[in-house]
Amino acid sequence: MADGRRYGPNGDRRRFLPWRPPRLLDGRRLRVTLLAVVCSSAVVAVISCSLWLLAPAFVTDPMLVLEQQTPAITFVDRRGKVICQQQGWDYQWRFPVPLTDISPPVIQCLLAAEDSDFYQHHGVSYRAIARAAWQNLFSGTVVSGASTISMQLAGLSMPGKKRTPWWKFRQAAAARKLERHYSKDRILSEYLNRVLFGGKIHGIEAAAQYYFGLSARDLNWAEAALLCGLPQRPNAYRPDRHPARAKDRQRVVLHLLTRHGVISAEHAEKILHHEPLRFRDFSQPPPFAIRYPSRYQHYFALAQQEQPNALIYPCHLDTEYEGLIHHALTTQRNLLPNVSDAAAVLLDSQSGAVLALVGTLDFTAGQAGQVNAATATRSAGSTLKPFIYAEAIDGGIIVDCTVLLDAPLRYGDYSPGNYDGVFRGRVSATEALSLSLNTPAVRLLAKLGVSRMSERLHSIGLLGDAPSRQPDHAHGLSLVLGSAGHSLLNLTTAYAVLARSGQYRPCSFLKHSPAAAGHDATMIFTPGTCAMVSRMLRYRPLNGAGVDSAWKTGTANGNHDAWCITYTPDFTLGVWFGNKDGRAAAPLNGANAAAPCAAAIIAALYRNHQPPQWPDIYATLSATTLCAESGLAADSTCVDSRSGLQVLGVPLQRCSQCQQPQAAATLHILSPKPGTYLCGPDGNATIPLHSAEPSCLWFIDDQFIGALPPGASRPFPPGRHSVLIIDDQEGTRSARVTFTVRRKQ
Repeated sequence: MADGRRYGPNGDRRRFLPWRPPRLLDGRRLRVTLLAVVCSSAVVAVISCSLWLLAPAFVTDPMLVLEQQTPAITFVDRRGKVICQQQGWDYQWRFPVPLTDISPPVIQCLLAAEDSDFYQHHGVSYRAIARAAWQNLFSGTVVSGASTISMQLAGLSMPGKKRTPWWKFRQAAAARKLERHYSKDRILSEYLNRVLFGGKIHGIEAAAQYYFGLSARDLNWAEAALLCGLPQRPNAYRPDRHPARAKDRQRVVLHLLTRHGVISAEHAEKILHHEPLRFRDFSQPPPFAIRYPSRYQHYFALAQQEQPNALIYPCHLDTEYEGLIHHALTTQRNLLPNVSDAAAVLLDSQSGAVLALVGTLDFTAGQAGQVNAATATRSAGSTLKPFIYAEAIDGGIIVDCTVLLDAPLRYGDYSPGNYDGVFRGRVSATEALSLSLNTPAVRLLAKLGVSRMSERLHSIGLLGDAPSRQPDHAHGLSLVLGSAGHSLLNLTTAYAVLARSGQYRPCSFLKHSPAAAGHDATMIFTPGTCAMVSRMLRYRPLNGAGVDSAWKTGTANGNHDAWCITYTPDFTLGVWFGNKDGRAAAPLNGANAAAPCAAAIIAALYRNHQPPQWPDIYATLSATTLCAESGLAADSTCVDSRSGLQVLGVPLQRCSQCQQPQAAATLHILSPKPGTYLCGPDGNATIPLHSAEPSCLWFIDDQFIGALPPGASRPFPPGRHSVLIIDDQEGTRSARVTFTVRRKQ
C-alpha cells in the first residue's frame, strides 16, 4: 500500500517497524563479561578440586566397617577333621585366606576382569572414567563402569542406594582413603575375601569350596577365569544355576586376559576347551554346610572364650569319645526317676586337653537345654575330700594308715554326720576317704584351718575369689562338704592334678591354646602325696569299670546333685546328674546315680586302649615304722608298731598319745568282761555297760551307740560280740572287749 501500512489477516491495520540488526557489545563490556565467566569457572574449579582433595578426610575408613563383618568360623577336631563351620555376618559364608594361599591364576583373572590398572591408580582410575563416559555416551545407555577394585571394596562398607551421584562420590572418596592407609596387596586381599560370588557365598575361598569342592590355592586357569567372571553379576552367572551364562562369561574373561597380554590367544583357547572344570556334585550339600550335633555348641562356646575372634579353632574334641559319653549319660538318666539332665567332662590327664564336654542331654529342650551344666556352679558334696587329705598328707599330719575318728562332733552350731547316719569309730585314713566319711574330714579341716585350705583350693581353681579377699570364716568347716559350690569343669580339672602327680595347669579346648601358652605347670602337691591319695581312692574298685581307677563320689545336701570323678594317668572324667532347676530327687546320690555311669564310660574308653600304668609308688614313697595305735610315726613309748609308707621328703608327725602315762592313756571297760555269757529267758543276754571313764562314746559290734547314762545295759543275742569305747574329745584313747553269748543247754 502507498501509505506504508499493512493489514492483518482480519483486515486490521498493523504497523511493522523495519528490521534492525542486534546491537553488539562494545569491546569494554565484552572483556568484563568474559572475565566474569573465567573467574566464576576458576572459583568453581578450585572449590571442586578442594572438595575432591579433602573428601577422603571426611569419610569413614571403610576397613573399620568391614572388619566388623565377622566371617564364617571353622572348628576342627583333634584329628584335623572339620566338624563345624558357622556362618558369619549377615549369615554369609566367608573364609578369609591370605594372598599367598590363593592360586596365581585367580589374581591374574580378577585384575583383567575388574581392574587392569589396579597397581597404577590411587583408588580412582581417571582413564577408566573417560573410557566409560565415551562408551556410555555413544551407546545411549550405561554399558560400562569405571569402578576400581578399591572403589568396589569401599562400596561393600557403604549402605544406601547405589549408583546415585552422591553415593558414587562418597565411594570414590572412600576408595582414595583406602589407598592412603593400606597397601595394594591388603586391598586386593580384602576384596578377594569379601566380593560376592552368588547367594551367600562371599570371598574366593568360599566360592572355590562351594562350586568346586576345592581350596582357592588349588584352582586352575579355567576355574579361576569362571569364578572371576561372577562378581559382575553374581547370581546371573552362577554355574550351578546358569552353566551356559557362566561359560560365556568365562570366555569374556579369557579374552580380557589375552587383550591385556597376560596369556596368549593359543593358551586361552587351550584353557577354554581342554582344561577341566572340576565341579562338585551340586545335588549334595556344600562341604562347609556340615550338620553337627547341637550339643557340641557348649564346647565351641568355651573354645571361643579361650581365643576370641579367631577364624579357625583347632579343638581337642574327640567326637567318638563325646558320642559314647552322651550315650552313657542318656542311658543312665533314663533309669533315674525324676532326673532330667546330666553332664560330663573328659580330660587328657597329662595335658589337660578337654577331649569331650557334654553340657546337656538335649540342647534343643527349651531355654534350659542351652544352659551348660558342666560350667554351672553347684554344691559338689564330698568331692573336695581328696584335697583335704592331700593337704594333710603333704603337711606330714597323716598318712594312709593313720587312725582317724569317725564319731559325732560339734563345732558351735555345726554338727555334721555321715550320709548313711552311721558312725564307725576309729578307722584308717584310707577307709575314711574311700567310704567318704564326713566327720574325719571335718576334723582334718579343723586341724588344717579353713584359711590354709582355702588358699590351696584357690590354687587349683576351685575357689573363684582369692582367699585374701574373703574372711577366714567365709565357708567355714562346711567347705569340705561342698558348701562353696563348684562347677564340673573346674572339679575335673582339679582332679587331674592328682592324676598328674601334683602339677596344676588349666584345662584347654584348643591346640596351642593361648590361655595355656606360657603358663608353666605349677606344683601343688608332691608326687608322693598324689601317689598316696590315688592309692587310697583306688582302695575300693569302681564297680563295673574293670579298670584300676581312682574315684570319688559326691552328693549334694538334700539329694539335689549327684557327682562322680574318676581318673587314671590317661583320663580324668567328671560326671554330674541332676535337674537344672535345682529340684531334688531320691535317686540323686553319687554312688547310685553317677558312679555306675562313670564306670561304664571308663570301661568303654579302655576297650581299645592299654590298661592304665600307674607310677611306681616306691619311687615317691618310702617304708617307715608306724605306731599301731595311732598310725603316726612310731615313738619309743609306743607299745606296738607296724610297717607303713610315708611321703619322701615329708617328715611325718610322731605319735603323741602313747607318750602319756599309761593310766591316763588307756580307758577301761568295767562291764562287760571278756568271757562267755548265757542267754536269759527272752533269748538274749542283758549285760550292763559301764566304764571307768565317765565321759566316753560307745560302739557295739562296730555300730555307733553314743554316750550312755550310768547303769545302762543292752541285750545281746547269741554269738560273738565286741564293745569299743573311745574318749569323746580327740578319740586318741580307746578300749575294746570281745565276748561270747551262748544259749543255755
